[in-house]
Amino acid sequence: MGDDFSLLVESFIRDGQQRLQVMKVALDGQDQEALRAQAHSFKGSSSNLGALQVRDYCLALETLASRGELAAAPAEMEKLESAFLKASEALKSV
Repeated sequence: MGDDFSLLVESFIRDGQQRLQVMKVALDGQDQEALRAQAHSFKGSSSNLGALQVRDYCLALETLASRGELAAAPAEMEKLESAFLKASEALKSV
């Protein structure tokens, strides 16, 4: 894929950073639908690039938000952010 893959990775990282910010705002505002929607979309893009740990944390957040169980979401957000940083670094080195 060459240059196309690099562009895809850059887009994933930029989009992921934006999604994480929106998810934090949604969580702070207890907006479970916004959190669910962002987690769902982020789950898909993460899966497409093989960032499976990111995908798994997005799924967990999507599920928590769907159930209205936001008390456990801050811990999952921390895990998601950490996994995203690791995935971003790994993808940049491919």
